Amino acid sequence: MTTVTARQHAQGFNENMQPLIHIFQNNSQEGPYTIAQVRAMLDSGTVSPSTLAWKAGMLEWTPLGTVLPASPSPGSTSPMAPRITPPTAVAPIPVSVAPSTTSGPRGVGGWLLFFCVALTIVGPLLSFGHMSSAWEESQPAFERFPSFMTAIVWENVCLTTLLLYGLVVGCMIWSGNPNGRVIAKRYLLIRLYGFIGIEIIALFLLGDLPAAALTVCVGGILGTGLREVLYFLIWWLYFKKSKRVRNTYGVDAGALAGPGPVS
Repeated sequence: MTTVTARQHAQGFNENMQPLIHIFQNNSQEGPYTIAQVRAMLDSGTVSPSTLAWKAGMLEWTPLGTVLPASPSPGSTSPMAPRITPPTAVAPIPVSVAPSTTSGPRGVGGWLLFFCVALTIVGPLLSFGHMSSAWEESQPAFERFPSFMTAIVWENVCLTTLLLYGLVVGCMIWSGNPNGRVIAKRYLLIRLYGFIGIEIIALFLLGDLPAAALTVCVGGILGTGLREVLYFLIWWLYFKKSKRVRNTYGVDAGALAGPGPVS
């Protein structure tokens, strides 16, 4: 294999610049395969159009039926395409590539398993317990300040929605979804921005509170906000730098220039 051919193969193309396809089934990644090989696998029943697949340029695993180019209709003829001279410049690396085959931790374990357990078990239990105790402690103030009750109800409803979303995300990653890193990073962004929006609206709802009480509420919101920012940064960096995440979901382009991975 020449240097140019090796570079093409690493970028997801064969020597004729045709895309190579990776298959994800039985909870493991297979390939890469040429288009002809994948069509033969479809004909033999080894894979189906709903089998998850990936090729260069894609951000997520997608059903094979949408990845494979349409086959020419019977009887149609087309001239042989001329051989394309490969470019010398290296193509950009996609955001998410096929799972790595390097050694090291792999699969849902370690801190990745802790992330799933926190979203599905520990987080909901602690959060619902906190919301229940905060509701009981705030009841004496509800009659004097109706807007305070409105703000508490607003926060509880919105935070419960985020908890349910996190529960779904944790179950998806825990079950071995091949797009786990993308799902987790999307969740972290929605959680952070969602919290900011929830608390801004809650402050507007606290219009009839005395200045002293409002100051206490703002201090509590800022403290909780700092905790949410730290939570976001810690897990965002984990999903960018973790060796386990890289081996399980593939190379993240944003992590290539940073410091060494963590397990």
